[in-house]
Amino acid sequence: MRNTVSFGSWRGALILCVVAAGVLWPKLQPRLDTALVRDSPACPHSSDFPSSNATVAGREEILCLLNVERAKVGLAALREEAHLDTAAQYQSDDIATRHFFAHVDPDGRTPADRIAAAGYPPSPLTGENIAWGTESDGTPVRILDAWMHSPGHRANILRPQYTEIGIGITRGAPQAVQMRAAVYATTFGGGPLQPSVVPKSTQRY
Repeated sequence: MRNTVSFGSWRGALILCVVAAGVLWPKLQPRLDTALVRDSPACPHSSDFPSSNATVAGREEILCLLNVERAKVGLAALREEAHLDTAAQYQSDDIATRHFFAHVDPDGRTPADRIAAAGYPPSPLTGENIAWGTESDGTPVRILDAWMHSPGHRANILRPQYTEIGIGITRGAPQAVQMRAAVYATTFGGGPLQPSVVPKSTQRY
């Protein structure tokens, strides 16, 4: 006996496949897009979507990417600083929780206010970058690329006076989204103010 399949059954199966693809594609496409993002050659895993809030790996990748850009123009590498990390994480958490996207929060606090509240010592210069993205645009390598194509953010990253940085990463978004999203904040510092050098003739022993 020969098995046969009618044209009608093939057409029905084809329709089912098309319908299934239409239902599944919106969910699969962002994940596929994320999987196709490439790491920066110098920073392995920089295309990984953050696995959680305040992920150490994510902070390491952002720091790596930032320092690659600074090295390109002969600048010293930034070093991560715990107080600045606290200020940056507070900002990224707050953006995702209260659904705003600005350097000045709904209570009127500025980056300098948050940095001081985190216990960072008085510094000659401080600043902040923020960004957010969904799926592939929420990966460290894409966030850094967006910052480097924005004059103000790029200026912060390449400011010679900055020596220290804090990095905040939060799963979420400043608005309702149906896909995975992540908020990033970086706080920059120029190190603590150095005490003025007292002329030798006025020094007391």
